[in-house]
Amino acid sequence: MSAISKLLKAKVILEQLFDKEINSLDLNYDSRKLHVILTDGIQIYIIYNDYGQYGYNILFSNLDLDRCRFDNYDDKWDVNSRPHHFHPRKKIGAESKENQVK
Repeated sequence: MSAISKLLKAKVILEQLFDKEINSLDLNYDSRKLHVILTDGIQIYIIYNDYGQYGYNILFSNLDLDRCRFDNYDDKWDVNSRPHHFHPRKKIGAESKENQVK
């Protein structure tokens, strides 16, 4: 499935789940990025490419590290689920279900 197809599917799912909470929704075909702003100011970014890489990002505020991210864009984190890893809110590093890296 292409990056754009995945983003279109994600767009439909988000619209169904957060219908009344969505303030704006922008699908950028060039950067293959879906950007959603909820009515409470929380921002969601979903990014895909055509090489099987993805990034799911939730920004809760403009404060440093006030975000959660799950992706497989980099392979530098020493986690059992490599390259898939989770960047927890307000923490530096990445983790998987099996272990945590700081």
